[in-house]
Amino acid sequence: MNNASLLSLVSAVCFCAVCFVWQKLCKSPASWLKQLDILGRPGKHKIPGTAVVCGGSITGTITARICADHFERVIIIDPEIEDPEKPKTRILQYNAAHVFLSLFVEGARRLWGNFDAEMIAAGGRFSVADTQTHYSGIPLLNPYQDYPPGQFPRTLNMRRSNAQKVLHRLLMSSNVTRLAGTVRGVSATEDGASIDFDCTGTTQAGLKWLKSAGFDVPQNIRSSYHANISYVTICFNVPPELGIQLPIPEALRNTAVVYAYFPHDDAQLSIVALANVDNNMMQLMFMDTYGHDLPRTEAEVLPFITGVRGCKKPIPAWFIETIELLCEHGNPSFDAIKIPPQSFVRYHSLSTGDLPSNFIAMGDASLRLNPIHGHGFSKAIINGMALNSLLHAVTSNSSVTCLPREFSARYFKNSCHTMNALWDGTRLHDYGSPHCVPMDGETKEIGRFARWFERKLISAASQDEEVASALWHVRHLFASERVFLAPTVLWKVFSTRSLF
Repeated sequence: MNNASLLSLVSAVCFCAVCFVWQKLCKSPASWLKQLDILGRPGKHKIPGTAVVCGGSITGTITARICADHFERVIIIDPEIEDPEKPKTRILQYNAAHVFLSLFVEGARRLWGNFDAEMIAAGGRFSVADTQTHYSGIPLLNPYQDYPPGQFPRTLNMRRSNAQKVLHRLLMSSNVTRLAGTVRGVSATEDGASIDFDCTGTTQAGLKWLKSAGFDVPQNIRSSYHANISYVTICFNVPPELGIQLPIPEALRNTAVVYAYFPHDDAQLSIVALANVDNNMMQLMFMDTYGHDLPRTEAEVLPFITGVRGCKKPIPAWFIETIELLCEHGNPSFDAIKIPPQSFVRYHSLSTGDLPSNFIAMGDASLRLNPIHGHGFSKAIINGMALNSLLHAVTSNSSVTCLPREFSARYFKNSCHTMNALWDGTRLHDYGSPHCVPMDGETKEIGRFARWFERKLISAASQDEEVASALWHVRHLFASERVFLAPTVLWKVFSTRSLF
């Protein structure tokens, strides 16, 4: 063998070795999943202080439950916290359709051992986490081949209003004090004997609190854009005698979503999805931009669905017939909302000296996303896992008396990569909409490559199992977006002919 041939062989071997290592790295478990196993596990030593959770919605409930494992005292403050059964009037999406991703369910099971039993007792159902996603009518594959028969991840089918009532009841059984009220501000202390959690959701009150407490927080740490999205949820009552008349294919009666239509064209933004929920109810969701009129009455529903244009494959006849029967016999009720602007408070950009050691912002109080991908509840679990992991590190010290000075800064630094990825992914997607108003200093030209890659990715995911698996696991937050850079996935994405 001459030198040139030997060099070629060595180069080929090195290239294959690099590709093998890179493939393994890209497909390694997401960093936050490593924190899942210790969620719900009490700390070795309780911190002799008080955790004050400001806001009692889903993120506040999860935060209070985690803090109960690590602090001697936990107080959760919310104007509507006293009566779990009373409908919440301060939550914008309280009656709106939600998708609970499997990651939220897995986290909640670790926080409450009786989570499944309580949800089922309240009428909830656990279905395979198959959202029946169709882009322009073309179905995406689901990674059933990645799991043994019957072990595909399952998720919760339930209205948010009912799920939240159950979580509040579960929280009442722990050592958490509930206090009806509204937090107007915080004050700085030096002893670190308490910690304040901003779980105020879209209010994002923490910025105002820090400024009023004397911390010099620059205004530019909060970024914001407006996707201009509205959506309508139609709730149907489906007793068994009506349910058996619906022409839904048998294979779809136990999936998380019965059918979901997403447009492939940025100018055609209407999303339509139908799901079974709790207590013999079904929810139909329409999502669009403010520029289009969504159905507000029973008579407008079918014309809206049949008026969807640009389909590669038409919306199936059985779906249209199902909606027709539900509108006629399901006693529909309508809930319409407009989504406020999306925003990201980049607390991780502040130095340790610019943050109090005992302030944490969780969930929407730090990052408010477009709800299109249903990441809200799972984002709260990811934040909770990061908090729990950090608290375990603190309580492993038997002499712990207070939080370390850098506690807050460490939390935000540890979470920033995942939160940045969620922010960038949804923001760059939204910039493709003609009605989206971008962040100050940005134009909608930003993200053109990302949107092109997304269309290629979706095309490949409708034809190839490996690509479909990568997309499903990223969308359900079981994998990080780096899985798209795995050589085999990347090759298939670029080599597959685009359908859109």
